[in-house]
Amino acid sequence: MSFRPWLSDDENDAYAWITYAPSALRKEPKEYELHKGITVQHWYPANVTFPLAEDRGLELTDSIPNTLGLIIVSERLKRFLEANAGAHMEFLPARLLDQKDRLVPEPYFILNLLEVVECVDLEKSQYERSAIIPSFIAWFSLLVVDPARIPPEAKLFRLKEKPNLILIREDLAQVLVNEDYTGMMFLDLEEYGREWGRT
Repeated sequence: MSFRPWLSDDENDAYAWITYAPSALRKEPKEYELHKGITVQHWYPANVTFPLAEDRGLELTDSIPNTLGLIIVSERLKRFLEANAGAHMEFLPARLLDQKDRLVPEPYFILNLLEVVECVDLEKSQYERSAIIPSFIAWFSLLVVDPARIPPEAKLFRLKEKPNLILIREDLAQVLVNEDYTGMMFLDLEEYGREWGRT
């Protein structure tokens, strides 16, 4: 079974985006743990409120596109993932503030995925390591995974080598597409990273 990166849908200009983290998170010394597959419920602040970008669209989606490397999901998508993803995860309340500074009544949540799998084929992939944390990969121009290292039951997980990148099993991604969940896109692995060029 193949896997696809879970990315923000940047092709629909009507979608609302989040491009700025609230101060409650920016001031938190452990904010980086939201990207590492670590439980954060013990420090996660109350009333975290994300402002929607004024220069983007107005349409609220099931997965709010953002530039923060987070997956912010609707109640509907939360319920779907709880029932179908089969992964260790926690959902952290996240309020949205619309472009007129009004609270969005619908509940949203940060999906903090705790499932982490080490499965990158480092010999076949093309990548650049992080200058700050050399054990992590900063970006891929070609991502190849080793299927033999992925647990057969895995449907949704972070890459250990690049924990802010989430992979979803192709069949689960297709259900999300078929049932019209919005705001995210799932690229074929061979397409992911092309913008960085390949040797």
